Amino acid sequence: MTQHAYASVSRPRRRPKAARVAGFKSGQKKPYQPYKAPDTALSIATAKLLYFLSEGPIVGPVNGLRSVKLDGTPLIAPDGSENFPGSRWDFRPGTVDQDYMPGFPAVENEITQGLPVELTSDNAWTRAINNGQLSAVRIRLSWPQLWELRSNGDQVGYRIDYAIDLSVDGGSFLPYLSASVNDKGTSEYERSHRVDLPEGFSSALIRVRRLTPNRHDSNIADVMRISGLTEVIDAKLRYPNLAVAALQFDASQFQNIPKFSLRARGRIIRVPSNYDPESRVYVGNWDGSFKVAYSNNPAWVWYDLLLHRRYGLGRRITADMVDRWTLYEIGRYCDVMVSNGKGGLEPRMTTNVYLQDQIEGYALLSDLASVFHGNSCWNGSQVTLIADIPGNDDGYVFTRSNIIGEFEYGAAAWPDRHTRAKVSWDNPDNDFKTEQAPVTNDELIGVLGHRQIDVSAFACTCEGQAIRHGLWVLKSEEFESWSVTFTTGMEGRNVEPGQIICIADELFSGKLNGGRIGAATNRVITLDADVDIKPEDRLIVNLPSGKSEGRIVKSVEGRKVTVMAAYSEVPEAECSWSVESADLAVMRYRVQTIDPQGLHQFTITAVQHEPRKYDAIDQGARIDPQPITIIPPGVMPVPKGIEITSRSVISQGIAITTMRISWPAVDGAVAYNVEWRKDNGNWIRLPRTGSLGVEVENIYAGRYVARVSALNVMDVASLWGNSVEVMLGGKTTPPPVVSFLRTTSKVFGISLQWGFPPGAEDTQRTEIWQSSTPNREDAKKLSDFAYPQSSHDINGLAAGARFYYWARLVDRTGNQGEWYPQGVGVDGQSSVDTDDYDDYFAGQIGESALGEHLSDRIDLIDGPADLPGSVNGRLQIVSGEVEAISERIDGVFAELNPPMAGDEGGNAGDSRAFVGVWSEQSARIEDGIAVGKRVDTVQVQVKDTTAVVQQVSQAVVDLEGKASAMWSVKLQVNQYGQYVAAGVGLSIENTDAGLQSQFLVSADRFAVVNTINGGPATAPFVVQNGQTFISQALIGTGWITNAMIGNFIQSNDYVPGVRGWRLDKAGLMEFNGAVPGGGRLTITHRAVKVFDSNNVLRVQLGDLSA
Repeated sequence: MTQHAYASVSRPRRRPKAARVAGFKSGQKKPYQPYKAPDTALSIATAKLLYFLSEGPIVGPVNGLRSVKLDGTPLIAPDGSENFPGSRWDFRPGTVDQDYMPGFPAVENEITQGLPVELTSDNAWTRAINNGQLSAVRIRLSWPQLWELRSNGDQVGYRIDYAIDLSVDGGSFLPYLSASVNDKGTSEYERSHRVDLPEGFSSALIRVRRLTPNRHDSNIADVMRISGLTEVIDAKLRYPNLAVAALQFDASQFQNIPKFSLRARGRIIRVPSNYDPESRVYVGNWDGSFKVAYSNNPAWVWYDLLLHRRYGLGRRITADMVDRWTLYEIGRYCDVMVSNGKGGLEPRMTTNVYLQDQIEGYALLSDLASVFHGNSCWNGSQVTLIADIPGNDDGYVFTRSNIIGEFEYGAAAWPDRHTRAKVSWDNPDNDFKTEQAPVTNDELIGVLGHRQIDVSAFACTCEGQAIRHGLWVLKSEEFESWSVTFTTGMEGRNVEPGQIICIADELFSGKLNGGRIGAATNRVITLDADVDIKPEDRLIVNLPSGKSEGRIVKSVEGRKVTVMAAYSEVPEAECSWSVESADLAVMRYRVQTIDPQGLHQFTITAVQHEPRKYDAIDQGARIDPQPITIIPPGVMPVPKGIEITSRSVISQGIAITTMRISWPAVDGAVAYNVEWRKDNGNWIRLPRTGSLGVEVENIYAGRYVARVSALNVMDVASLWGNSVEVMLGGKTTPPPVVSFLRTTSKVFGISLQWGFPPGAEDTQRTEIWQSSTPNREDAKKLSDFAYPQSSHDINGLAAGARFYYWARLVDRTGNQGEWYPQGVGVDGQSSVDTDDYDDYFAGQIGESALGEHLSDRIDLIDGPADLPGSVNGRLQIVSGEVEAISERIDGVFAELNPPMAGDEGGNAGDSRAFVGVWSEQSARIEDGIAVGKRVDTVQVQVKDTTAVVQQVSQAVVDLEGKASAMWSVKLQVNQYGQYVAAGVGLSIENTDAGLQSQFLVSADRFAVVNTINGGPATAPFVVQNGQTFISQALIGTGWITNAMIGNFIQSNDYVPGVRGWRLDKAGLMEFNGAVPGGGRLTITHRAVKVFDSNNVLRVQLGDLSA
């Protein structure tokens, strides 16, 4: 690179002498105006830059001067205008006979290391020159500002003296130049001095001294700097075989030397003679010859770099030492046009790189080979390439019959695999700045999570190629994780690094699928063992020439296998064979290294090869790896990538939401167990399935999680694989409004009825809300009623209890309908009809056990004499005396102890009189019921008149937990055929409504009698003949169907004419204000009167004279 800077030197302008003017003026003296001298230190610098671009020849700029940029700005704008007027450009492509560059009579190199530096009067600046080829050096001085501010405010120029000294070959310094600057400048000023060097010198020292002392005064700007040093060799050079660019422009447009950039097509290299680099088409067969042309195909760039004698390895490697045929296949693979992901096509792989530094040869060749996913190696006789590209999948066959020892397998651990790649590439649309292209393996993310690898795509300037490179990294880690190492004999010479081989290992695959040929013809191969082989399978054999071929099986007869088409040469006995079918494929590996081991033995290391990987990278195809073993795994892998989705359909007017659970196939799985749950509920197992998805219909809205377990043919189950939690909304259209909501009064309760409109078939439940006020905001949910229930009875309310009701529908997906009604709720009240309650109480009491007990006659009190156990039947004349009888039943603990009391004369022989007192106790368990009972009876009978008093205590519990208890006292008299009974009882019974306690009284008259301080008895409460008599009552809330007021009814705060209200039977109604003196209203049978707060009559209606 060469650059020049020139500056003009001018003298400061002298201020002209002003003529003296004398005069007189009265008043204030005019102030002095400071003088500011104009800038005279003006430099005009022209930059000349000479760039050595590359080894030639090259094509040159892509788009003329629009491809040449200074600080990122092109010399020519898109509209054709000049961005840097006056600039000049010249270019030489690097041919052998190119001309020299006009305007550059010398070779110059500017040195900026350690510069600029300030030059002070205390310290001189010295620089050593050790290049004896130099003709001169150019020193560039600069002054940021140069001026002096005088005491009167004038700003004028300033003078600085300096000197340049030269010492040659260790001699003393001799003055070379004395100069000064005496100007004024408020911007940077530069000037250059050329110092010629003597011919034949070996070393020199240049010293620059400032003679004018530094003032260190803020009123003086006198900073001086050494800005640059340029080495100069006077010569007109052509630079053959070097691409050279020259640029000249006005340096005042830049603060510093601008950054130069050029977008150019690079080296013209050797390419196949049948190859068109422009169209990337290979015509016909290649004869191995070359031509020269520009190409960015990485294979041919690698070939040029390898064989070039100046910058490559051409002095050590010749063309016949390179495997050009393998290189040709790689080159053709790189030139295939593939999708760029933006609707267009682009070459699969290109190389665009600018090498500026010296790099180790093998490292650079490896970097270039990485573009086509390969590497360089020596195969024993030639330099060849191992590239991960499609090849002959019917590779050389290795079985346990043609190796020494065992196959040693290895596999990459799961934690070593990645699911995301961030690929660095250089974007030409952004001045080739490095950017990152993200690539993901969505299937593995669900298994391993986010595991990122950073990849640098060498020489990549295309985003599509960067993405394909990232896919290659991720797909290789996913599908090519196995490696194998084994030792073989002379057959190791038949394979080379990069070649695909087939391995048939029955210990790995689970059955015999390889061996040696017993005998063969062109189409009939006799195998050395009985093998499970059938038509349509593929038979791969090693041929005598060292290559291998595969053919489709036509028929099988014992060990003789006939193939569809003949092999290219007749297989020989002892050659290896392998067979693959739809359910078992041979393992394919790509050879990485071949290591000789002593005499005629070779150790081969290879990595797994997946042929379907390339379509997945270029076209996004799905990879379904072929099975390489039939041995069921002892541990099944956990299912990954489990997804939950939903869909809604309307079937016969009903919205049905279906949840689908799906997952990718698990290697070795033949069936799956699936479970799901909603809102952290219990797991629900679905029937075992062999598909990759199940559906659950009629789901409700909520949070769903599913889990799947894989099973193999041995029913070995994997651990559960869980999905992420998914919120499923189901149907979102709200259900319709209920068609009606009605209430019906009932005793101690309210009955509700509601209806469903058309379109409500997918209703899940009806919500009923209840409030004691007509405002729905105060309501609380009564209950949820499953569809299609449309009625409900509310029991246990107080008589006359009033509530308000609202209803709405909720469908199967949880959507809620509108309220009915929208405003005030439907009014409901329990019955206040006394007839209803009379019937209710009569029925309830009569149907209860206690009621029946009180109404029954005392057992067998007047039964006939021949009825066992009756009183008459118990009367016996036993020899003029009463005999006491006692009986006990073992096991039941029933005890009868009837002691008789009376005299012999009145009882013996007289069956018409009886007096008795007895107690009966029983305890029994029968038919699942435990009963304890005690009966105490007192009875007197004289002729046809009988009087009995009986007390009963009873407790019953059955095996289902139902219990009841009862106590009663009954009194009965039967006289002259008239029966009268009275009784009182307490009970707790199990009814349909649950446990209920009762206190019942059976009497013609029921009264509460009160005696105060020994005075006469009063009856404040009496029930007789179906009527209730109450002398006084304080009632909080009452419901009266019909009422007869004897004298008057009034409020409890009534004061005549002041407050409260009163209604009397004389026909007077009086209503007073809430506070005394607040006005009043009176109504009589003649007039209506309204009085104000001052008791003045304001309104009168009716008889005005009343």
